[in-house]
Amino acid sequence: MNQNYDPPSYGKDGFSCPICNAFSHQDWWYVEKNHNGVMSLYNSLLSVSGRLLGSHSDVNGYSIENEVAMSRCLKCGESSLWKKGNLINPILSTAPMPNPDMPEDVKVLYEEAREVSTVSAMASTALLRLAVEKLLPQIGAKKAKIDTMIGQLVGKGLPKEVEKALDSLRVIGNEAVHPGTIDINDNTDVAFALFKLLNFVVDRMITQLKEIDEIYDLLPEGKKQGIKNRNARFISEQGV
Repeated sequence: MNQNYDPPSYGKDGFSCPICNAFSHQDWWYVEKNHNGVMSLYNSLLSVSGRLLGSHSDVNGYSIENEVAMSRCLKCGESSLWKKGNLINPILSTAPMPNPDMPEDVKVLYEEAREVSTVSAMASTALLRLAVEKLLPQIGAKKAKIDTMIGQLVGKGLPKEVEKALDSLRVIGNEAVHPGTIDINDNTDVAFALFKLLNFVVDRMITQLKEIDEIYDLLPEGKKQGIKNRNARFISEQGV
């Protein structure tokens, strides 16, 4: 999981570039039109400090009362355009990329959820719920309803933090499919959090276990046999 992902945000001097995905410093410009209609480009953003602006005229302490603003990624050299504090070009999802260890059928749904997240938080949330349903049998559950599968994993010793993440994905995903008490419409913050949760589950239940197995495989065969003998002796003594 990309622990350093930082979504693009108006006025910030560094974030994950929406074009190259790398975390990078950003240079900013803004465009203003004078009374003659002439456009001018300035290498900065206007701070709201000392300016008489309305409560909705700034983001992160910078004025959005300009024609357009531009951020330029120092990593790839490409520029992004902003209007009234919102990213308008490229029209890309700011949700984190999928964990590389995410199973392929789960990743397909995750990436589809990313694509629609900019236009429908409800659609992306429903797709993430389906991705969880695909993931659970691949981390130890027998195929059933999502709630039942999570319960199966809890019975096998599922870490509490993973249980909370899965239940959050399940409950909020259900609200997207069958609207109830949680308002998903236009709630991009909730949808964005769910992308992070699914990546967390994959990291905890697949990536970390794989890394432990890779390290364990480096042990000499004699040492691994000794561990097996110890475990067998302990089980015998406990009468299991």
